[in-house]
Amino acid sequence: MPVIFTDFDAAATRIIETVGKKIILGLPLGIGKPIGFVNALYNMAVRDSSIELVILTGLTLARPTMRSDLEKNFLEPILKRILGNYEDPLYEKARVTQTLPNNIRIIEFFLSPGKFLKNHSVQQNYLSADYNCVVRDALGHSINVITQQVCRSEHNPDLFSLSSNPDLFGDMTRNFTKNDIENHKIAIVAEINQNLPFMPGEAVVQSDQFTHIIDSKQYPALFAFPKSQLSIENHITSLYASALIKDGGCLQIGIGKPGDAISHALILRHRENGVYREMLHALKAHEKFGDVLSKDGDLNPFEQGLYAATEMFSDGYMHLMSEKILKKRAFDHPGLQILSNLQLISDKITADFFDTLAEYNLIQPEITHQDFLFLQKYDIIRAEVIWKQGSLMLPTGEIVEAILSSDRFRKAVPEKLAGRFPACGKIIHAGFFIGTNEFYHFLKNAPAELLQQIEMCAIAKTNSLCWSHELATLQRPKARFVNAAMMATLTGSIISDGLPDWREVSGVGGQADFAHMAQQLPTARFIINCPATRKHHGKTDSNIVWEHPNITLPRYMRDIVITEYGIADCRGKTDAETIMAMLNIADSRFQQGLLIKAKKFGKLPENYDIPKIFKNNYPEELHRIARQFRVQGYFRAWPFGTELTDDEQVLRRALLFLKNCHGLQLVLLMMKSLLPRTKPPEINRYLTRAGCNHPRNLRGMILKKLLAYVIIHYVIPQAQG
Repeated sequence: MPVIFTDFDAAATRIIETVGKKIILGLPLGIGKPIGFVNALYNMAVRDSSIELVILTGLTLARPTMRSDLEKNFLEPILKRILGNYEDPLYEKARVTQTLPNNIRIIEFFLSPGKFLKNHSVQQNYLSADYNCVVRDALGHSINVITQQVCRSEHNPDLFSLSSNPDLFGDMTRNFTKNDIENHKIAIVAEINQNLPFMPGEAVVQSDQFTHIIDSKQYPALFAFPKSQLSIENHITSLYASALIKDGGCLQIGIGKPGDAISHALILRHRENGVYREMLHALKAHEKFGDVLSKDGDLNPFEQGLYAATEMFSDGYMHLMSEKILKKRAFDHPGLQILSNLQLISDKITADFFDTLAEYNLIQPEITHQDFLFLQKYDIIRAEVIWKQGSLMLPTGEIVEAILSSDRFRKAVPEKLAGRFPACGKIIHAGFFIGTNEFYHFLKNAPAELLQQIEMCAIAKTNSLCWSHELATLQRPKARFVNAAMMATLTGSIISDGLPDWREVSGVGGQADFAHMAQQLPTARFIINCPATRKHHGKTDSNIVWEHPNITLPRYMRDIVITEYGIADCRGKTDAETIMAMLNIADSRFQQGLLIKAKKFGKLPENYDIPKIFKNNYPEELHRIARQFRVQGYFRAWPFGTELTDDEQVLRRALLFLKNCHGLQLVLLMMKSLLPRTKPPEINRYLTRAGCNHPRNLRGMILKKLLAYVIIHYVIPQAQG
């Protein structure tokens, strides 16, 4: 039986007494971290240098460090609104300020993107691993304490849900022997947080899975992300990607802008198909990319719907569920899955349904006891029906012969025998979830019937085929794994996580897993969404490059790359064909330089030229095309709403504009802002919200004038245009 605690310090003390002063602590990725318990352990290690604390985890979530009064004034009210009483991990603040004690070490396999580029300690302790191999690599560090947040059942105090993070828990704890646990070499600790939704199915575990359980009765908020703001480029990139997602297929998307943009495009395709097609026509999608769209695309509304197999479950899937796009069921039985894929069985159970099962040898024409157990397991025959000596006894006591051709059997099926099939099917399998407060509220308050369709499970199931190659292949026909990248080479290599100098930006995550699966599944495609350009210190650079030393996926795995300028189908193509396709989706400001490079190294014929139709890849052209739809209310910046007020949206754009200004540009703006001029009265409310309307010194006065100038002359005109 697990030891129960109500106090984090008492629990931390007991764990140290149990496993010793060398603690190798395994924490889940994302929101499942038991912060109260971890902070108690951290404080003890800070006070006692003889304690050696090593934490292995991924994606630590914490409030951002604010470096100026302006940033603090702007962000604090927003963070309070979104994060509430979320408790930050103490080790994260020490990592950011590079003040971790020598006896504490943090190893992460996935970093908050871009947060630690200048942090030597974090860079040195980054563990490069694809998600499917994290358990193996973590166990190699001799983990002796596994801990995570859980949700206790309201109906059975001995049942707990791993909720957001069943991704690694089961595979990790199965490697601990009973002997190790009984000899107190290992601890498995649960921290209860009833703000987590209770997810059913594979996420549910018994209390005896844990050695220690902590319930402080104080439950912090979950870390929530703000809703995404989408650019025109985000919208158009995802418009192209959505055209490659086939009805009746399997979908994997990520969090944030890429996931939200794809979901929004799919909803537009389903709900307003005429407008959707007009957009693609305006972009000349079929004229430019007709081959891949004809072969692997689909522009129609969703009839069968989609099924999702994804490492990460987030807002995008919630929106697809609400629109009845994510509705196709996956079954853990090959025969049922085949019939479902062929659309030979429906949601309505009739006598013909049973005939189809018999025709495909899933049951006998005269139902056997084994058939009966199968039919009840998958809720084809309702649970109240009893097998009795070769016949079926209804709850009323009526006996019906278990023979498909029997008139009594056929008449009894619709009203007396039929179960709740396909309630046993799943519309999504996911390893972990993370999202906005709206998403958490959706899961927390979802009806049991909907939650039963969501299976939180091990990452080995979502990110591989090895658990059952046959069933995974049947469940994932026409799979589309849609991921994001920072850059791509002309020959199709993908750069998603690191800089040329080997500094880590984020992590590999499951991208390599999904790329491998797309190679193995017969009708799958792996899609990379990559912005054509990036801005850094006021300078625009191409994200389509000739070479890059630090690649995430090599060119032999190349598949589909999409930028805001279109689709490059690279699978099975020669280097020259791939380079031509990639040039076609590069920004035209960089096409000639890339073309010259390819010719220089003999990868393209000297007389090759980029087709004229692809030579107008400029942002101005995209925005011109988008403008006709924006005036109709499409391509909105916040398609799923925002937590920001109208004034905060204006301020956000102004602050981002200033952040992207280089030195000379900033000086010129500052000089212009100091010139005497009349400012509209409404500008005062923006300055008040930013906390700089009443400056106390010269620096504050300059900042006030600069911010006002940017809002008046850049932000407001851009919003109106």
